[in-house]
Amino acid sequence: MAKTQINQTSVQSQLQHQRISHRQIQALQFLSMNTMDLRDEIYKEVSANPALEIVKDNRNAGDLPSASSVNQQLLENTEEKNESLQHHLLHQLNSMKLSDDESMLCQKLIYNLDENGCYGSLLSPETLIDKSRPLQNREMLERCISIIQRMDPVGTCCRNLEESLLVQAKISGKADELSLFILDGHLDLLNPPEASRILHKLTAYREDWHKKAFAPEIPLDKIELTIASVQEALHFILTLNPRPAQGYSIDSGADYEKPDVILRVERLEGKLAADEIWHGLVAGDDKCHFQVKYASGILPELRIAADFTFDKENLARAKEFIENLTYRENTLVLQCCYIVKEQLNFFLNGPGNLNVLTRRQLALALGLHESTVSRMSSRNNSKYIQTEYGLFPTSYFFTSGVSSSAGEKVSAEKIKKLMMEMVEKDGSLSDSELTARLNAEGIKIARRTVAKYRANIGIKNSYQR
Repeated sequence: MAKTQINQTSVQSQLQHQRISHRQIQALQFLSMNTMDLRDEIYKEVSANPALEIVKDNRNAGDLPSASSVNQQLLENTEEKNESLQHHLLHQLNSMKLSDDESMLCQKLIYNLDENGCYGSLLSPETLIDKSRPLQNREMLERCISIIQRMDPVGTCCRNLEESLLVQAKISGKADELSLFILDGHLDLLNPPEASRILHKLTAYREDWHKKAFAPEIPLDKIELTIASVQEALHFILTLNPRPAQGYSIDSGADYEKPDVILRVERLEGKLAADEIWHGLVAGDDKCHFQVKYASGILPELRIAADFTFDKENLARAKEFIENLTYRENTLVLQCCYIVKEQLNFFLNGPGNLNVLTRRQLALALGLHESTVSRMSSRNNSKYIQTEYGLFPTSYFFTSGVSSSAGEKVSAEKIKKLMMEMVEKDGSLSDSELTARLNAEGIKIARRTVAKYRANIGIKNSYQR
């Protein structure tokens, strides 16, 4: 019987283990938390650690008006109608024959209006579409917005009050071309509202416009500018209601995805030579740049308690707590700056102009772990970006796409926009023909994907058009 020989050898190996510190764990937890949970965590820590004190409670500060403001508020309340804007609009909505999907979408739009009857400071309308309901698409959304805009009072459900005036003018059917030109982004020409000075500004505007190289024709070129035409336009504009929601209270009873953490993106005049990310600044074009700001909302302001030096352990813990709150703010602003940089076309020109952007791209660019980015931008997190086009969840800016012949990615949103333009020019185009035209433009896309995108944007198939 053969003997089995067992040889023992000694092998030395080195393994590297990374342990996450308490500080890192807390910092990541803060990044995931919504404002209410973080507020509770702050109060819990303040009560447990005497080294921390609250300087200002932003929620309470807003809840404690002065005696004079209370008297003014009481006076204003007596002048207001008892009916809320939402109740007034819903009463009209309930008398209309709409589908369940249209009715549901209209209700969301109505409850998403602010005290001016606008949505610019609240959720962007397209974020209210229920993607689990196939019939709710962009076409239905535009139809629902138009329905509400035509209700009494005319001109609600607009981005801002300037747009409301333009909508009112179009709905009236009485607006002349000069009125429509002034209302379409040129209201500054009415300051002061004197016909002779407005005429001078309009003439100067037209002359300056055509000094530009290759300047195209504008509507103003076809309008005869005289004192009489300016007076007529001014008289019409002054008949419009600058505040259609005035006199109604606001009912915020339906809580449709109210934002929790808001990052504000403001368009500022002037060219910025290069991005200054660490100051929250992103270069735009030759005319503007963007400022990203963090809105703390109802979070209290903290500081180390004055003259607290006798307990080094609590002092160190307090400093770490404040540093982690600062990390949360800085990380959110940093990620938002990168989103603005990568989606610059959107922030310059509005919805319909998104580029392909993934969370992995953002993580690699900023040297962050992908999970850190997900904590900010997952669909379940109530973190939003306030833009001049409305309020959007951070997840909105991450989009997939398909490859082009140049090896670049083209976002789904851009493809949908192209398809809409193609169908507007030729309503008989089939899915196969749309696919062929997109392929001819260098976009590698399958017919079944085209069919899916067409349904998403509410375009009927060629047999039903």
